[in-house]
This record gives sequence, structure tokens and C-alpha cells, in this order.
Amino acid sequence: MAVETLSPDWEFDRVDDGSQKIHAEVQLKNYGKFLEEYTSQLRRIEDALDDSIGDVWDFNLDPIALKLLPYEQSSLLELIKTENKVLNKVITVYAALCCEIKKLKYEAETKFYNGLLFYGEGATDASMVEGDCQIQMGRFISFLQELSCFVTRCYEVVMNVVHQLAALYISNKIAPKIIETTGVHFQVF
Repeated sequence: MAVETLSPDWEFDRVDDGSQKIHAEVQLKNYGKFLEEYTSQLRRIEDALDDSIGDVWDFNLDPIALKLLPYEQSSLLELIKTENKVLNKVITVYAALCCEIKKLKYEAETKFYNGLLFYGEGATDASMVEGDCQIQMGRFISFLQELSCFVTRCYEVVMNVVHQLAALYISNKIAPKIIETTGVHFQVF
């Protein structure tokens, strides 16, 4: 025991042990009351908010939800209107290229990523009958043809972006400048 290891001068007061237990029980009761009051207060707040919020989608109760996004009815050309005709053309070209890149990214994610990622998965060499590999590859040929056309299109778009940037940021003193680009920096999103 801890009492034996202490010096004989130092001993615990046996009367104090009972008072500590009573004090701990009082504190525990006070804490229990606090928790009950806090819980009832939170429940009242939740009930008050529940009436004002109305019908909100609950994952546990409603397995299906609608995702409503605003639809922009303005065309790209309507959004790009300035007094400077040259600036309008430059912004239109870059905006069209950005839209094309977003479409290509979406197509890659939805159409090609999974096909490339999961090709040949699920079947082991031992479970495949002779000729199944050739049949699987034959079915994959059309996918590879579409992928080849997609990669060619991506290459063309990237080349167009590089050519447009080169034309905009031309450093040749003799060649005519399309627009003054000193101090212009494109933002990365």
C-alpha cells in the first residue's frame, strides 16, 4: 500500500476519505442535472428549427434526392461583350477552348477511365478457356478505336491552345501584336 511507503510522519486522515466520496457524488449529480438540462435545451432548439426548415432531405428516410442546379440560358457570346472588338475575339477563343477542355475531361472521366482501369479484371488465366482472351481483345478493339480518336482530338485541342497562347504572347518586335499583353497573367482554377 501507499501508506507503508510513506514516512511515518505523513499519514492520510481517515475521516477525509468519506468526505471525498460524498463530494464526488454531489459533483456527479450536478453534472447529471446539467446534462439533462442541456439535452432538453438542445431538443427544444431542434424542435423549433425543425418546424421552420420544413421538409429537408434525410439520407436515412429518403434514399433518392433531386440535385437541382441552375441552368445558364445565356450563350458564351452574350456573356462576352466589351467595347473592344479585338478583346472580344480573344476572350471568345479562349473561352471556347476552355469549354472544349472541360468537355474532353468529362468524356475521359465518364467514358475511358473505367474501361482502361478495369480491362482484363475479374478473370484469371487459369479460368479462361482457350480463345477467350482473343474474344475479349476483339470486343475491346472498338473501345481502343474510340480512345484513339479521343486522344487525337485532345492533341488537336492542346496544339490549338499552344498556338493561341503563342500568338497572344508573341515576343517578336517586328510582328504585329494582336493585343497588349504586358502584365497579363492567367489564373489557374
